[in-house]
Amino acid sequence: MPSREAIEAYYRAVGTRMAGLPVCNPALAVELLGWRAVEGVGALGVLITPWCMNLFWQPPAEAELPAKGARAVLSLPSGDYECTLHEDESLGRYASASLCSPMQDFPGQAEARAMAEEVLRLIFAEPEPEPEAPQAAALSRRALFRRALGGAS
Repeated sequence: MPSREAIEAYYRAVGTRMAGLPVCNPALAVELLGWRAVEGVGALGVLITPWCMNLFWQPPAEAELPAKGARAVLSLPSGDYECTLHEDESLGRYASASLCSPMQDFPGQAEARAMAEEVLRLIFAEPEPEPEAPQAAALSRRALFRRALGGAS
């Protein structure tokens, strides 16, 4: 798994070729937030660049994945996320899912970081257990009391 620093350095180098293009927001810098290993999934985080914000996923080395450019599904408790597979000599195999592009709506790094942190909170959130329907429980208790009192259910 490449380090956060290695991924950021790679995208900063890409950024030198992108600088000055209309899709780039000069108020933003490359930053990878939340980069962490997730058991059975690999590692993931949210990558901010001046031109896009992506979910960045490095599947485990042993994962069987389709070829570069194909789609793969990242399955997390919060849901399934369709990603595009990439391969690079320095980063190895990784995948990304676009969250935002272009990045002109962000006035600065703090606002982009706030959105990335909210995305991280949502993708790492465990789904809430579905509550028992209150009416169904009340009806069941009512039926039980009717039976106990000798009435029809």
